[in-house]
Amino acid sequence: MLSAQPRTESLAEDTAPRTDLTGRLSRWLGLALVVLLGTLLVWVLFETWIQVLLSTPVEDAEGNLLADGPDWPKSVKNGLYFLLLAVTLVKITVDRRWRDFLTPADIALVVLGVVLVLAGIFGDSPVKLIGEAGWVYLRGVIVFYGWRAADPSRKHVRTVLVVVGAVVGVNAAIAIWQTLAGPATYQDLGWINMTWARINRAHALLDHPNHLGHLLALTMLGIFAYMASRAKTHWRWWVAFVLLAIALSATQSRESTLGFVAGVAVICFLRRAKWAAASIAVVIVLGFAGAQLAVSPENRAELARRLAGVASAFDLPSGAEGDDACVETRTDCGDDREKIPEREVRVLYAQQGVELWLKRPLLGYGVGQFGGIVAYEHDPLWYQDSRFGPEGFRLYGSNEKQVDSFWLHLLVETGALGALAYLAWLFLLIAPLVRAVWRRGAAVHPFAWWAAAAMTFAVLVACLAPSLEDPLFPAQLFTILGLAWVWWKRGTLVSSGSAVESERTEERE
Repeated sequence: MLSAQPRTESLAEDTAPRTDLTGRLSRWLGLALVVLLGTLLVWVLFETWIQVLLSTPVEDAEGNLLADGPDWPKSVKNGLYFLLLAVTLVKITVDRRWRDFLTPADIALVVLGVVLVLAGIFGDSPVKLIGEAGWVYLRGVIVFYGWRAADPSRKHVRTVLVVVGAVVGVNAAIAIWQTLAGPATYQDLGWINMTWARINRAHALLDHPNHLGHLLALTMLGIFAYMASRAKTHWRWWVAFVLLAIALSATQSRESTLGFVAGVAVICFLRRAKWAAASIAVVIVLGFAGAQLAVSPENRAELARRLAGVASAFDLPSGAEGDDACVETRTDCGDDREKIPEREVRVLYAQQGVELWLKRPLLGYGVGQFGGIVAYEHDPLWYQDSRFGPEGFRLYGSNEKQVDSFWLHLLVETGALGALAYLAWLFLLIAPLVRAVWRRGAAVHPFAWWAAAAMTFAVLVACLAPSLEDPLFPAQLFTILGLAWVWWKRGTLVSSGSAVESERTEERE
């Protein structure tokens, strides 16, 4: 049985008797939360593009043009988060629902917060830096609690999904256009940095192909979860899926593709069926990704370079090169210097990071001090910290002054205690949904399967990207989790349109 009893009304309507004024206030606060959440979800998808449109081109040391944009779009986003937090707290107070927010996952979040603070204290992080790092690590949680507090109707959820889905569709169309028409299309949209255009990786209105890949893959997992919940699927859902798969291939986001395949496998495992549909979906995604490689020499060259770099990084790990070593592909690598092959910096960073962690395994080096956006904004030369080695943390000539892997950030900054606390929190977020899904089989709401797949996707992608602390991904992930929790807490994870019910209806007919 599910741990919550079925309800036909929202949780807010099932509390102690209230005056009409209080009930009306609660409804208006719930509507305000839905509007704020929808606005935030749309805003984060346009934020970087707006900044670029309003920016001034600046040339870096390597001659690349970069965008020097205003900060107010970021301030708007942070303002939406703070306003969302305030309205959420007021809504919970008006509804007198504090006990609903004392689940094991909620307690685990408090424990995680304490561990982050302890890691900062023992790592000599200033108080302000601890606050900034904690904000970046956990701001997505505000979205999760916002949806739980709002307890929205299906109509309101559908409206938000349609609006966000339309934005996703626009980005998908632009990505396909970019990969067909070439670099001029990037400039037509106002983009200044042509790094991705030169290797034919589309990013539409987002600033990185992987960001677009994450968005598309999560959306495709939602579509597949919906299709897996039905006995029969209308052809238009497959059309939408195929178009998104084409756009995903245009990004050439390999981490997103692999995460999608893993998420589909999780949906089918919990559904205990639909393996044929999953096989078709995976073939479509991998087929378009392969076709993109086949027709794009730039993509093939980039993939070959990255794969060769991974092999070279294992053959010659970080620290094994000589002091006078020089990458053989560089034009200034003279005959009198030791020539080494180009190596994948993600592997080199991971090798260094593990060595650092072994020296301070419990609480790490302090939040906000290693590799992330907070560390960079606090000190652009963070990598020169003597605690990271005699010469600091070696970037190996990378133009990026940040470390991609979220898990590497977390492990080095907060140690094993921080990483375990974070993983335990994620486990407790998804465990009740997985238990409910497993017990009820196919007769569950698609959001439950989508949440499980999205969590799998998030954990895997965070190995290669700072996704769980970036401005985009957490809002998307915690929307999926928050809505799944809403239906779980109502006891309505059983879907009125589920595959099992549809199959029974067909048998009766």
